[in-house]
Amino acid sequence: MAIAATVSVSIAATVMWRSRFVHAVATPGSFNGAVYGWAVTLESLAIVITVIALRRRGHTEYIMPSVALIVGAHFFGLAGAMTGGGGRVFIWIGGLMCISAAAIIFALARSLVSSAQSMAVTGFSCAIILWAAAVSTLI
Repeated sequence: MAIAATVSVSIAATVMWRSRFVHAVATPGSFNGAVYGWAVTLESLAIVITVIALRRRGHTEYIMPSVALIVGAHFFGLAGAMTGGGGRVFIWIGGLMCISAAAIIFALARSLVSSAQSMAVTGFSCAIILWAAAVSTLI
């Protein structure tokens, strides 16, 4: 936990420090707030519905990877909110998160991993994907 927090804070601090020296030029129409709003709204609803359904059926071990799958899918909506090629990184993030979550769900269904292992792998795989995306902005 301490390592994850240290890595997260270090990457975030570096990105924020570096952004002080980069003057991005905002272009009109480069962000579609309506698409962003829909992506986040649908993500929130999907998470709530999924958690309720999985709890009612007694499959709580699937909650974390299912939420990761939904969060990954919402990145495709975020990519749609960015016009002019600015959303490509969101497609990579979403694709990798969805693949990771689907693999973990498959592994759970086949009893290849325990519930605790799936939670750890889900958390760390999503963290690594997001860390890599953040670091890619520095390169």
